[in-house]
Amino acid sequence: MIKNLLSTVALCSVLGVSIAQNVNVPLGTAPPTITRQMDEQTNPNIAKTQIVNIGDTLHYFWNKHFFRNAPATGYYTVQSPITGTATISHMGSKFLNNYPVNILGLEAIASRKSTSTSASVTVRVILCNVSGLGVPVLPGIDSITAVLTGTAGTIIGGNFSGVQSVPGNFAIIIKCAGAPGDTIKPYMNNASTATATVPVNQRYGESLGYLRFNGNFISTTNAFSLGSDYEFLVAPRLVFQAGSSYSMVPGPYCTATSYNFTNTSGSVYKNRQFNTNEFYRVWKPFSNTVTITPDSVYTWNFGDGTGNMFAVNQTHSYAVAGTYNGTLTAKYQRMSSSIQINGNATKVPDATNFSKTVAVCANVQNLIAADAINVYPNPSGNGIVTIANVAIDSSIELYNMLGQSVFKDKAFPGNYTADFSNLPKGSYFLKIISNNEKAKIVKLILN
Repeated sequence: MIKNLLSTVALCSVLGVSIAQNVNVPLGTAPPTITRQMDEQTNPNIAKTQIVNIGDTLHYFWNKHFFRNAPATGYYTVQSPITGTATISHMGSKFLNNYPVNILGLEAIASRKSTSTSASVTVRVILCNVSGLGVPVLPGIDSITAVLTGTAGTIIGGNFSGVQSVPGNFAIIIKCAGAPGDTIKPYMNNASTATATVPVNQRYGESLGYLRFNGNFISTTNAFSLGSDYEFLVAPRLVFQAGSSYSMVPGPYCTATSYNFTNTSGSVYKNRQFNTNEFYRVWKPFSNTVTITPDSVYTWNFGDGTGNMFAVNQTHSYAVAGTYNGTLTAKYQRMSSSIQINGNATKVPDATNFSKTVAVCANVQNLIAADAINVYPNPSGNGIVTIANVAIDSSIELYNMLGQSVFKDKAFPGNYTADFSNLPKGSYFLKIISNNEKAKIVKLILN
């Protein structure tokens, strides 16, 4: 709809777009200190999930603009409301999230249009759910009300009367709530699509900006001109709990054997709209000449002198038998303090300690054989059963349902064929014990 409209009517007259060059917009003050709460590691042999409480304001959309542009580059604005041929009543941006967070309040950058009827114009900033189609949903979850008096861009914001819990994606939108004739100018970054012809440092749009056009929300992608993908400068004030944790393939830990350590820490650590450490990785290289100090998101140390490793998940083996104390550290860098230019954003590390005892295994297959044993056919029609992947010096024993042993034998490594044809038909328990006394019990049916 909007593409057809723009093809016949001049862009600025329809959408009221104006470019604000060299706008000096205040970008926030130092946030309060984070209170870090962690469980103590009471048992070195058990890896515990550590928990840390984090408070932040997600200045994601203006951080992108700030870091990806030369310092003098200004923001774009679009006025609201616009009536007549095109009606734009709301505008905002979306946050991608699959982690439960509590939202305390909202912020946005906007100004009053100089021709407004009122000297003080009321604005509503609204928290919304996101539909299955990915667009904001009205009515919103909650909102804050602010007043604009100046014609220069400024941060407006406030807290809700209560906390709003959001488990998934959400959006923040702005609308003018003033008297007839009042107009506001919400601010956008100057992001463009990846295929746009603008300089590379301006191609950071993600189709996350939205306009409510003639009653329906539409993406800002290509709405203003081909290749445009502007995002409105909105931010949630939120708190959440995050923790570092991992899982490992179970089984005896042997020298020279690789095991997979899977990172199960909260997904918020890898969310570019939350963690500034991850933001840096997505949006490098930076055009702004600001000294920044990105940090690793995840750091593994296995306590054996191999040094730190930084992959999300890690494969590791120990060369020498012994007991090793390791650590997985997850680091969250607050979005609200990353814009302080000095690079000293508040970092909240959270560590999970683990201990691994490693043995020298003469034959690794012996230790893991019980997990690999396969018994077939089961049920067996003629009483002939194959037991596959038997380890050295294993014993085979069959019990009836009364718990009486009816068959016992020593097995050679590899595949063992058992003949139970002389036994009555029915259900039995087949027990295979390897030389390290690791047992596997299989219910066997003879029919």
